[in-house]
Order: sequence, then C-alpha cells, then structure tokens
Amino acid sequence: MRNASTTRLASDEKGAITIKAALVVASLVAIAFAAIKIVPVYVQQEQVKHATDELANKAAYGISVYSVDKINKEIQTICHEYGLPEDSINLASKGDGRAEITVKYAVPIDFLVATYSWQVDYTANGKGI
Repeated sequence: MRNASTTRLASDEKGAITIKAALVVASLVAIAFAAIKIVPVYVQQEQVKHATDELANKAAYGISVYSVDKINKEIQTICHEYGLPEDSINLASKGDGRAEITVKYAVPIDFLVATYSWQVDYTANGKGI
C-alpha cells in the first residue's frame, strides 16, 4: 500500500513536461517559422519601395535629364534586380515637375498547410522643385 507522502508526482519524473510548456514551445516554433517566411518578403518590399521612391524623385527633379525611355530602363533594372514580373512596376505619369511610379505585384508565401499571397500595391510620387 502506498502512502501519500512516499509517492512522487508525475511531473517529477524524468522527461515529463507540462501541457503549458509544450504549448509555449509549439507557439514559439510556429512564430519563428512564420517570421522566417515573412521577413525576407517584407524586407524586399521595403527595398523595392525605396528604389522606386528614389527613381520617382530623380525623374521629377531631372525632367530634361530623365526621359521616359531612361526611366523605363531603370524600372526594368529594378524588376530584374529583385526578381519581379515585367509589368509589376510602371511609370504612371510624368510631367509638370512630378513623376508617379506604381508598384503592384504578389509574392506567394508557402506555409506548410496553406499558401498566402503577399500583395504589394504602392505608388511612388516624386515631386520636383
């Protein structure tokens, strides 16, 4: 016959883990996995935004220097640099000391159970003096 003072609790056994600890570990693993999938896509999005902002500002300030053909060549360079589809960045308008470049593309993020489509829709407005 066992006495209450001589029996050990199940959590004292070697290798035992509480349900709360298991859920915390599982949650941390899921968060880390999601971050590993999402962060590179977000960083690329911000780099594309910065590059298009810079190009729109250059196009707006240097109206005589930056022709539409030269802007389109630089847009193609940005698309190739970041691996974007050909029609994802377009010159919307240029003139009167302003330039507007639109960025629109989608990046599929593959999670193990589903695929999420990360949509990027941005307009860079360059304004001259």
